[in-house]
Amino acid sequence: MTRLARALALLCFALLIGAPTAEEAEDFVATYGRYAVAADQAVASQAGAEMLEAGGTAADAAAATMLALGVANPASSGMGGGGFLLYYRASDQSLTFLDFRERAPGASTPDMYDDVPESMGGRANSASQLHGLASGVPGEPAGIEAMVQRFGKLPLAQIAEPARRLASEGTVVGEATSRMSAAFSDQMKRDPVMRGWFGPDAALLPVGATLRQPELARTLQAFGRQGAAAIYRGRIAREIVRANNRFGGKMTLQDLADYSVVEREPASTQRFGYRWVTAPPPSAGGFTMLQSLAILEGLPARWRPTGEGGPNAAFLHALAESWKGPYLDRERYFGDPDHVDLQIERLMAPERIRARADAFHPTLANPPADFDFPLAPEEPDIVQSDNAGTSHLCVVDAEGNVAAVTTTVNLPFGARYTAAGMVMNDEMDDFARAVGEANAFGLIGGAPNLPGPGKRPVSTMSPTIVLDAQGRPVICAGAAGGSRIVTAIQQVVMNQLLFGMNVREALEAPRIHHQAHPNTLRSEEFAPLPDALIRALTARGHEHETIHNVATVQTIRIHHTDDGVRLEAGSDPRKGGRPAGS
Repeated sequence: MTRLARALALLCFALLIGAPTAEEAEDFVATYGRYAVAADQAVASQAGAEMLEAGGTAADAAAATMLALGVANPASSGMGGGGFLLYYRASDQSLTFLDFRERAPGASTPDMYDDVPESMGGRANSASQLHGLASGVPGEPAGIEAMVQRFGKLPLAQIAEPARRLASEGTVVGEATSRMSAAFSDQMKRDPVMRGWFGPDAALLPVGATLRQPELARTLQAFGRQGAAAIYRGRIAREIVRANNRFGGKMTLQDLADYSVVEREPASTQRFGYRWVTAPPPSAGGFTMLQSLAILEGLPARWRPTGEGGPNAAFLHALAESWKGPYLDRERYFGDPDHVDLQIERLMAPERIRARADAFHPTLANPPADFDFPLAPEEPDIVQSDNAGTSHLCVVDAEGNVAAVTTTVNLPFGARYTAAGMVMNDEMDDFARAVGEANAFGLIGGAPNLPGPGKRPVSTMSPTIVLDAQGRPVICAGAAGGSRIVTAIQQVVMNQLLFGMNVREALEAPRIHHQAHPNTLRSEEFAPLPDALIRALTARGHEHETIHNVATVQTIRIHHTDDGVRLEAGSDPRKGGRPAGS
């Protein structure tokens, strides 16, 4: 697929999300005094709140919310996918990052997609996006088990019960799920389970219809009783391999048995008076955010963001310019840190950040190449392994623990096939299909991110927790939206901390996005920039285009008071979720 075609696909995906109805957009922010859950599906937030009311921790609630999300909106996430957890434990003020990202099957090679024909018609139809070769080994079941064993109190069967109940009794199809099903229904109907979701001759899942998933309910019940072993070994593992192979994949039982969660050191920095903690590699999103913040803080005082008047043209211009260099670094250097020498310290070196800040021009949009400062040698060494759709949620519990989780099946309905009722991911599209080729979100692939046995693809998922000068968490945030995840999170958090917005204002505010390639500044139809700001930005030389929205953000603001805490929880109105709590 050409770079132009990929860019057009990106615009299609942005349009697919669509606007929530007026009813969906209501009550997307609520304030609580004990605990809170913010997810992009109301029933999922409620599942998490049910665990907290039962005495569970933020980890228990996050796990229940994740499982319910996979049932309520199988277009975005589920046990056939994977993700990241960032967890703050109040008892010792520790921060833990768990990587349960999908892994490439053992038969994967750097040239596995060369000369492979497109699988079938419709959107997202290449071999890295559709059917068996598109799927990595799922990580969510192992990730849920790991977080509950490490930080939870409740039995897994109790945690899985709300999701099992939803799958058995049915959930109501919402606007976003319906729109995405309309775009991919022809592909989805190739799978016998997904075909059963549609009525006779139906071209979409109608809004308000009840979606029942009995096979998924049985899988959730087995998971609750036996844990991750029920998914990675035995009957369900055999079903995963059979389904993957039937659709042209090469996954094996050994691939599933070998899967493991990896604990990594979170990425963090001290900027603008706060400690920002976020995702390390294989996410490039955390790096993008932390370098952008460093560049912005390094600008002359008159160009730095202040709390006066909200984001103006000068700030938005600086923000867009600060992202160009980090996105170029992503293209050239990023890959699985277990396979690639990333040299993060060199990429984040103060002199390199100063050079990017010095290249900034306050009234002119520079070409991305002006912010490109390659390391020497250009390409990091690649180390071979020895064994040669997205949702975000935030939870704060009554003990002060905080969970930020981003989980995904990548594109809508993943690879558009199921195994044991689970929608299987198409996360292999986050690898570079070939050096210099763009994925579905327009991100250019580099050699370190080529597929290989057991590798994890580069991600933009960026679960984030921000702490104040006393070391107390003040914001939990994260987003869904492919390459736009990190830029949306950064703006929502800065809106709160630097511009004094409450959660509702921060989520409703217009957002912009720039990822170096294409050299285009994007703004939203959902929350349009004022015409005066667009004119001011284009006068600086920015090429501008409008997309429907710049990702969907869930966030909880933690206000510390003399009487305890006040939790301001928000589920982005761009996707129609609602928070829950007490």
